[in-house]
Amino acid sequence: MRHRMRMKWIIGVLFASVCVTTCSGQYQILKGKTDPGDMEDCFPKTPARICLGAAGTTHCYAPPSDKDYIFGLEPKAMPVGQLDGHELTLFTAMFSGCGSGTLTHYSLLTVRNGEFINLLPKVELTNVSEFKLWNLTQFSSLPVLITADFIWNMDAGESHFDRHRYKISVYVYDPKSHFYTERIHFNTEKNYSGGDSNPINALELERPTILAKLQQEGLN
Repeated sequence: MRHRMRMKWIIGVLFASVCVTTCSGQYQILKGKTDPGDMEDCFPKTPARICLGAAGTTHCYAPPSDKDYIFGLEPKAMPVGQLDGHELTLFTAMFSGCGSGTLTHYSLLTVRNGEFINLLPKVELTNVSEFKLWNLTQFSSLPVLITADFIWNMDAGESHFDRHRYKISVYVYDPKSHFYTERIHFNTEKNYSGGDSNPINALELERPTILAKLQQEGLN
């Protein structure tokens, strides 16, 4: 009995290591590669991927990358809804150059013709930012995506982790194009705390302004 239990434990550990980060019956997540000897979790050489099925890498999605920014670190996936019978999956992956700042790419994926399709335009946020999914049924049957990224006013002497104004962007699903589009964007009038040592809470405080602007866009 002990032998069988130990074998099951070993098999389970090996199976978990194959999936690297997350593995389910619907998809597996593969972290990007880094060169041996590099600092841990810095300078990824290949992007992270999310692949359909529990095995194989034939049908995969990777965030667009270039020579400056390769999004290969800390990949994560989270179900956020349903579209046409397929699960909507929020997929994120990060770039780090080993400094205090990071950049994360956000994708909202569904499956069309057996392949992952990203429904978002280019959405990339620094670590001094917020990302929220709000269920606003008065505007859309699908989750509304709202981002807040800091505006660094170096002319005013702001440090990286000081209070900042934020750029707010709101993305809403368009049934005609079958993709999300940016419907509104604006800069906050107020400065909000942010950074690694302080929680960022700009979006909830700006919620009345965001809802008012969505109504003005004729989405209600």
